[in-house]
Formats: sequence, structure tokens, C-alpha cells
Amino acid sequence: MNLLLKKKILPSLLAAAVLFGAGGNVFAAKKKDSFETWLEKYGAWDILEQNYSQTGDTPELILKRAETAFNLGRYSACLETLQSTPAFEDNSQEITRLWLGGKCQRALGDPVKGVIWFSQAARLMDQKVMVDKFIENSYLKSIWFDVWRSLYWGYRVIPESSRESRKMLLDQTFSQAEQVWSKTYFILNSKSKLNVLNSTSDILPEVINSTIINDDDRMVIAKSLAAASIGEWDKSNHALEAVSNSTVQTFWKSVNQYLESGKTPDASLYNEGNLIRPESFFKAGVLEPAVVSPTLWQLGAPTSTAWNAFRNKLMEMNPQEALQTIDRETGSLLLSSDLVNALQNYRLAFAFLTGDMEFAEKTLKRLDKETLPLSLRIASGIAFKLPLSRVLSTADYGKNENLYIISGLSEAAGLNYFSEINAPFWEAFSAKQLNPVINANPLDRLLVYADLAKQADTEQNAKTARRSAFLFPQSKLGAESFIYLADQAAMNRDFNLSAYYLKRVDQDKFGPELRLKWLTAAVEYDLAVGNDAKAMKAYNEILDSGGTLPADKELKLALMIQQKGDLKKAQAILERIWSGRDQLENDELRAEVLFWIAEGEHAMGRKEKALKHYLELAWEFPEQNIWAVTAMYRASMIYERKGQFETAKRFLKTVIKRADRKAQKEAAQARLNAIDGKLAKVGAGKEVSFPF
Repeated sequence: MNLLLKKKILPSLLAAAVLFGAGGNVFAAKKKDSFETWLEKYGAWDILEQNYSQTGDTPELILKRAETAFNLGRYSACLETLQSTPAFEDNSQEITRLWLGGKCQRALGDPVKGVIWFSQAARLMDQKVMVDKFIENSYLKSIWFDVWRSLYWGYRVIPESSRESRKMLLDQTFSQAEQVWSKTYFILNSKSKLNVLNSTSDILPEVINSTIINDDDRMVIAKSLAAASIGEWDKSNHALEAVSNSTVQTFWKSVNQYLESGKTPDASLYNEGNLIRPESFFKAGVLEPAVVSPTLWQLGAPTSTAWNAFRNKLMEMNPQEALQTIDRETGSLLLSSDLVNALQNYRLAFAFLTGDMEFAEKTLKRLDKETLPLSLRIASGIAFKLPLSRVLSTADYGKNENLYIISGLSEAAGLNYFSEINAPFWEAFSAKQLNPVINANPLDRLLVYADLAKQADTEQNAKTARRSAFLFPQSKLGAESFIYLADQAAMNRDFNLSAYYLKRVDQDKFGPELRLKWLTAAVEYDLAVGNDAKAMKAYNEILDSGGTLPADKELKLALMIQQKGDLKKAQAILERIWSGRDQLENDELRAEVLFWIAEGEHAMGRKEKALKHYLELAWEFPEQNIWAVTAMYRASMIYERKGQFETAKRFLKTVIKRADRKAQKEAAQARLNAIDGKLAKVGAGKEVSFPF
């Protein structure tokens, strides 16, 4: 090959090398991603999981396996992988492991453990990295604060041996939050509360003597609680007649009503008087654990056939006579230790009922508080102003809810164990005062409830709903929040999350209105996952109870039934929606409903009815372009089949002019061309020939 030829060919070869990747290293193609990286790019997590499951146990591969499981929604498997792995030596890998573990705990519905994992990860981060990481998630601030509240309250009901580690956790999580959200009212007004935990002295109640409640009232309340402890609700309510303030009296009678029936009392009385904390006490479901587990509140019954008969006789005696009978029986050597303990506890209840508080206090000192129900321990605390440690028992350990009952009822009797945390129970706060009071008392659980309830009432959103469901799951607000979140999750096609929320609602607990809301959310979920039969069952129950689905959900249900081929049933639902068209939220929804009514008539062969609806739609809702244009196209097809070609053509020309989609314009043009072709063949435009 001569030199000139070489000069001509060489640039072409170089160009080819660049274009097709041939030639030496300078022009080599970009190295391919690994199969795993390529799969990750496309989100093929299921195949990734199979690949990683067959690999070794290096930190990188362990994290890849865990991340893949997380992305597949297999949060338990992800957490198991992370928990079975010792801490990584590499700092960044350990941060990744801990942070991913926190995300798993959140996804599994345990934000407390989630925050603990996040906090451990944050310990290893530079401050700037930590701040950026915390701010990255818009929900993390509210979660962090609410978890800290829960951990703070729980400090009082954990074993003494665990308190030092809990204090360290509270210090650590607060310090981290302070570095990120230093200017928030929560940080500013909670910091001083940490110092309270450093005190080793017992917590004594602060006595609030006022015109609202006094010492005599407290004795009456203790007597009432004692009667409730043995299930004597009438005697308990009768004792309360002596309470000096009518509002306080009503409150304690409502406590009995709640515990006896399980139904939340009407709290409007407190709302009218701006008594925020008494109102929140009932609405927040503070007493719910005692309703669910009656033995938490009432004295238990020994497993003895003779006990019930003996107990019935005791209930018929006056308190003094009952005490004498108990004294005689406890001296018997034939009784089991269970029966003796039961009689001793009944002795305390009847001692209170005699009204002799000195005798009741002596009786209390001879008893093991561990065997007493909450009612008698609270009664003793109120009557004798006991330190908190003597009201709490080991049965309360790990149960924040028990502490909420003890503190709430003690405050309702004018004894405040947590005056540095809680606002006065019987103090009235106007609507204007509420926000400043909440800001000043960010750890007051009942004020937090009032704040969330106010937000939800003004405008419910995901943040408020999540907080309400986490902090107050037993309340009506919590149930409504779970339902709202389930509905939102189903609309976002996150069906596992929707099911998670729905399962946490006791749909029969708060009356027919809440059950209707639950059924509505359940219809949305069942429709989304293809549980058609369950969706229809829930829908029929809604109708039978006099309720209705929101129109958009009812429309979805109708279309599902229409697609399944049950055209008559679908049509009945569609016409039901249309009958209330004035209440539909906008013309877009009205046009869509009318379109599907026309489609249903068309599918059932009722072409004239369908045509009428198509034309009504095109006329009444011309600005709803997608529905109006499609209706005109459908109408043109019916006119074409009827041989009314000119009418069909006019509709098609409008479709071509107004259609937003190219495909629709092309389809209309094709139909128009076809009609013109037909007309040409039959000689359209000639004079009409009369038969006679």
C-alpha cells in the first residue's frame, strides 16, 4: 500500500474506531457496569436479591443484601441481616448499617427504635453531615421530638437499673436534635426538663388547694376509687355526690362511666369552659388500657368455687361488717395464700369505704402494693399524698400508659407529680392562650393532644395524622388518623402500608360514623388490590347504614364492576352518583360520571340512550375537553351506523379541531375519510328520487 493510500485510509479507520469501539486502548469502549449495578439502575431488586444471596459476607455485600431487601419492602429480612452483623470497622459502612436499620424500624412501625438506630448512626457523623442527614427527611423532626417525649415519660416506669442508660439516651438524642433544630420551641422549653432527671430524690406530689378541689374532696374521690376497685359502680358514683365542685364531680363520674361501659363520655362540658386538659384526658383515650384489661383497675378474683358466693355476701354488708367478716376469715388456717391475699386487698377497699382514713392508711402499710390494682394505688396516693414510688408498682414497668393514668387522675384530684412538665389540670385556657401554653409546656401530653386535634380539625394532613396515630393510637383522633393514612397510602398504591394502618383501627369502637370512614378506606384498599368481593361487601354495608362513599371512590367501584361485566350493577351505581351531581365537587368529575353512564348504556346495546348522554355531556361540559371530545367521537360513530353521515362528519370535524391528543385527531380523520369514501360510492349529493 503506497503512502498516499495510507494517508487516505487512516482517518477513516480512526473514525470507525471512535464510532464502533474498535482499535487500541485510546479508543476502547466505556467499560460496562456490573450486572448488579445495571440491575440496580433499573430497580430490578428481586433479581438483585437472588444474586446477592449467593455471594459472600464482606461488609459491602452485607449492606447490598440489606439494601436490596429494604427496596423490595422486606423490612424484617433487612433488619435481620443488619442485626446479625457485628459493627463494621469502617466508619462510613457502620453509619450506613445503623441508618438503614433505623429506616427498617420506621418502616415496621416502631419509630422509637428507629430514632435509637438513627441516633447511634449520628454519633459517628461529622456535625455538618448529621445536620444535612436530619434535614433531608421532612418528617424526622416531628418523629424525633415525639419519640423523645415518649422516652422521657418512660423514664419513670423503667427499672432502677436501666435508668442510667435511658438518661444517657435522652441526653444524646436531645443534644443531636439541639444541633439541628436549636431554635424550635420544643428544644428551648424542654432543655431544663432534662436536669429534673438528675435528681435522686423521690417525686412528691404538689398539692393544689383551691376553690376547685380541696382535701375533703380528695378523701371522697379516694373512697369512690375504692368502690370502683371492687366493681361497685353505683356506690362509687353515690360517694362522688359529696364532691364540692360540680365540674370535678362530673369528671369523676365520667371516669366511672368510661371504665364501666367502655364508651368515651361527652367532653363538651370541658370544651365550653376552656378546660383543655380534662377534655383531652377523655378524648386522648388515657383510660383505654384499664377498659381493655379490667383487672388493671379492679381487684382480681381468686380461682376458687367458694369465692364468688363469699364475695357476693361481702357486697351486701356495710363496710364495717365486711371488715369484721374479712378479719375472721383471714385467721383461718384452711385458706390458700391466694385467698388470704385477696381478702387483705378487699380489707383496704372496705377500709376506704368506712371513711376512716387513719385506719385505711394503717391497712395500706400492711399490704404488698404489688398485688393492688391501679385504682387502689391511685386512691392511696390521693388520700395520703404518697410519693410517686409508692404508687407505682413493678407491673407498671415499661408501660407509659399506666403512668399517664396515674398522673392524669392524680392531677384531676389536685395532686401534681409533674408540675415542671404539665400545666395545671383545672386551669382554663382560651383559644388565644392555647398556643403559647403548648409552646411553654411541650412535654404536657394532654396539651399535645389538644394541639394535634385542633390541627386535624382545621385541615388534616399526613404529618398531623402520623403524629396523632403514633402518640394517641387508642383515641378517636388516632383511629381517624389511621384511616386517613390508609386512604392516602392506597391512593399512592402503597397497599402494604394501607393494610398496616387499617389493621390498627378498632372500627366498632367509636360509633357508626367512624366505622363508615373505615369502610370507605377499606373499599379503596380492596379495589386497589383486586379484592372485588370484599369491596362490594363493604360498599353494601355503607349503603345499608345510610352512608355513601365519596363520589370519586364510588366511581372507581362502578368502573371496576363495569370491567368485570356486571353492567347493570355498575350502571345503578353510576346513576346513583349522577342523581347527586349538584354535590359533586367539580365539572370534571360530573363530566366523567356522565361519560361512563353513556359508555354503560352503549355496552348494554341501548344506543339511543347512550347517544343522548354523549350529546348532553358534549353540550353541558364543553370545557372538559377530554370527556367532551371523546363523547362527540362516540356520538359520531353512532350517527355513522345510523346512516346520518353529515351529522357524524360535523362531530368528527369538531373532534379534529379540539382533540388534545394526536392519536385522537388521526382516528377522527380516518373516520371522516371513511365516511367521505362511502358517500362518494353511493353518489352523495344527487337529487332525491321519489317513489311516486
